[in-house]
Amino acid sequence: MAKFKPEYIITEMKKDVVLAWGFPNTPLDEYIPGENRSLEHVLYIDGEVGPGTFYSECLWFFPPDMVHPKAAKIAEERMKRLKPGEKVGPQPHIHPFDELFTFFGSNFDDPSDLCCEIEFWLEDQPVTITKSCILDIPAGMKHCPVNVKRMDRPIFHFSMGYTSSYTHTVLENKGGKYAGEKDMRKYFAFGDKAGRKIPAYRKTIPKGSIHRVAHLDSDVVRGSSFHAETSWIWPEKRSGLKGQDITFVDRHTHPFPEIVAFFGSDLDDIHKLHGEVELWVEGKQYKINKSFVAIIPEGVEHGPLKVRKVKKPIFHYNAGHAGLYA
Repeated sequence: MAKFKPEYIITEMKKDVVLAWGFPNTPLDEYIPGENRSLEHVLYIDGEVGPGTFYSECLWFFPPDMVHPKAAKIAEERMKRLKPGEKVGPQPHIHPFDELFTFFGSNFDDPSDLCCEIEFWLEDQPVTITKSCILDIPAGMKHCPVNVKRMDRPIFHFSMGYTSSYTHTVLENKGGKYAGEKDMRKYFAFGDKAGRKIPAYRKTIPKGSIHRVAHLDSDVVRGSSFHAETSWIWPEKRSGLKGQDITFVDRHTHPFPEIVAFFGSDLDDIHKLHGEVELWVEGKQYKINKSFVAIIPEGVEHGPLKVRKVKKPIFHYNAGHAGLYA
């Protein structure tokens, strides 16, 4: 059984990351608060950062009018230096692992609103997305490109797969394992899951303190190897819970590895949480006030999990390598 280590609570962006679909042989520049690029990573996780069980990218997309002029100029100059045949942005490809892919809008009056129109290709079909969602991409399914038709506000994205590193095979002129399927929207989860059963160790969340956005499991997307729950936690001023803790769970274990994550929505400094998370793992308390992902290995006792001092909306998700939460 894998052991938990304190470094599995990840708050820092990995250095010198060269994205598979970024500028060739060009590590990501370090984040500068207030100088947003069109795509800003909060965290990049792989086998070198975590326990070697999964990869994940967690980032914000910014509309053109929120990209800093200096960042826009650098991107423009790099585009001009591309050699013939070099491309930036995801090309049609497949993975040897299942992948979760997500998009969440930042309209806090209507969190289901993506504030964006995206054309996402699955096999030979474009799917138009205008709502916050979770997408289950099975191993072997050809996907991409991702064409952003319109973006009015920033959107938060995380993707993940249970593999130690991101690997892919480009497929330009042939289909993947799911070529010919007609209903590609069946791989998407929009909205919360109705009638879901809550284990006894999960606590009742005070009404008005969170907004559940999207829920995916094998009931929602048949055959999925993931479960994922996503929500926005509202500031104390909005929820009326000033000075009170929100307790999500008591002590418990899972028969699968779990990801527990919290991300702040301060668009001038994406690492600031503007709240405090108290997470207990194996009887030890951790207090975190930065955007983070915690990796909980299979069978490791964790909880209680509490959130307090929320000053700005916080995006929260938990995900596990199991079709149903248990």
